[in-house]
Amino acid sequence: FNVVSINGEGSLLGVKYGDVVVPLTATNFPLFSGQVEADNITNYKYVVLDEAGAVIEEESINRTYSEQTAKINEVYNRTTKDHEIPELPQPFNSMFPFGNDDFKPFQKDTIFNVYAKCDPVVYNNLVAEPFIGGTHEQNNVPANCTITIVSPKKVFTSEGSIHIIGFGSRQYKRLSWNMRFEKKFKGRRSIKLRGIAGDPTLIRENLATALYKSVGVPVQEGTYCRLFINGDTYGLYSLLDSFGKKWIAGYIHGDMKAKTGFSYRIYATYPHYADFRYIGDDYHLYNEFFMPDEYDDEDIDPDQEATKYPPLISLFKRFNDWVNMPGQPVEELAKFLNIEVILRLMVIDTLTIGQDNFLLRISNASVYYNALKDKYFIVPYDFDKTLRDGSDEMLTPDYMSDCFTWAYQYEDKIDHFFTKTLLDHPEIKKRYDVILAKTTKELFNSQVISSYTNAIADLIREDVQWNFDTLNDLSIPYQGVVNHYTYEQFEGNLGTEHVEESAEIEDAANVGLMEIVQLRGDNCRAATETVDISNNENISDKEIVPVYKPVKKSEDGDEEHLSGAIAFLPTIKSTVYAILFIQLLFTFF
Repeated sequence: FNVVSINGEGSLLGVKYGDVVVPLTATNFPLFSGQVEADNITNYKYVVLDEAGAVIEEESINRTYSEQTAKINEVYNRTTKDHEIPELPQPFNSMFPFGNDDFKPFQKDTIFNVYAKCDPVVYNNLVAEPFIGGTHEQNNVPANCTITIVSPKKVFTSEGSIHIIGFGSRQYKRLSWNMRFEKKFKGRRSIKLRGIAGDPTLIRENLATALYKSVGVPVQEGTYCRLFINGDTYGLYSLLDSFGKKWIAGYIHGDMKAKTGFSYRIYATYPHYADFRYIGDDYHLYNEFFMPDEYDDEDIDPDQEATKYPPLISLFKRFNDWVNMPGQPVEELAKFLNIEVILRLMVIDTLTIGQDNFLLRISNASVYYNALKDKYFIVPYDFDKTLRDGSDEMLTPDYMSDCFTWAYQYEDKIDHFFTKTLLDHPEIKKRYDVILAKTTKELFNSQVISSYTNAIADLIREDVQWNFDTLNDLSIPYQGVVNHYTYEQFEGNLGTEHVEESAEIEDAANVGLMEIVQLRGDNCRAATETVDISNNENISDKEIVPVYKPVKKSEDGDEEHLSGAIAFLPTIKSTVYAILFIQLLFTFF
């Protein structure tokens, strides 16, 4: 028997069959394991024990023993069953591989169990002061940890570290974290753990991420996890890729040895925002809004900050030159800018009404320079302000029905020079309209989205009440923002019911998840009703790159290709096997 405890440090578990109780051993906490010698076991359940071995709590579910029981890691009081998460449609040609054999996408049907045993002095300092001394200065000190991650079939352990991430998310008591490993976890050296602290459905960020990927925009995706750090039970979190060299290599290039290029995180320093205008070659003119993030060390001088900025400044200069070019030929812009993927990003920003993302706020995104192709594009991230009612000061009352200019109502406050210039070009605007029309017809509609969100809700439903309860019991010193959502609000806000602001809830949800999908989808379908979508050719970057589709292990250990709408990108190994198989057939016959 193997079972994960969700009761935190100090908990003890056993297995009960009939009237017999057998204590289990914490082999890799929070995983408990043990063997039972019995003539026959039909039904069993897991129990919580006190130090004397007495039962103090039993699961509310009954389990049936089978030969598979010993092969899987179950979770206390959680039903063991398979979940099928449907693929969303992909309306457009793919330009990126989104993974490879060495960097497979996380399985959406899995909830991981993550436990970090960290340096208590550093950790206690972090959870006491995420902001140093009550200022806006962020406490980013890493705490060294021993990390254990338990999935249904495997246990991963590694030394590593954690540190707090985000600025807005840092204001919540349920903090968000970056986790780094000395060993590789599924090909990764780091992951993000986001607290989902302001969404009663726990699904909005997940859905937004899936939408970007479905239209072919590179994005850090993932699944869910139960998070435990030292003696603190944090609850249900999003477990995501972090923006790093390995993610760039796997998702953008499909080659772990590919040159990284350069990425620059875009920051807003309220009330000032990045505008993408070329104003000179001095990097100090841009470093307030653009921070070098990932790059190959051999391409820069570590002692000279200025050596990190030439690719960024080159983008602004080349774009400025194109703006002033007679006729603004699209083919000239496409030589250095992936116009197509930027338009697709803008469409999803529009449909999800991203209030803290690239199109509206010019933030929560990175400029990426692909040095291998001499091409630039935008990579979005952090979607906690998507698929919500329009409470942002930059939105006008008619934002829900405005599918074209909703982000451009306050140009005196935010200069959208870059995206407005793109949409002012007739040929580019025509392609944008096709992307918007086709996305609302084939992807962003209630029938398609509800099948996806219902499946995700089924995956996490048994954890929802526990997740809300853990917040009440989280005893860290930091008194950040807390939203005391209820299970009923989780279920209701998935549909059309609203969650009002109150003494218990700071982050209201005054529109249901499927309600906003219906409203926004209907409005943007109506706005693009006359758009001719018969020509769906990319406006730039027309080479089709098959999306990687991983293989899975069958019950007997052999590899099976997964079925689905996304093409599998063959490896050299699989090609060689195919050739040998064909030769064998000819020899046989």
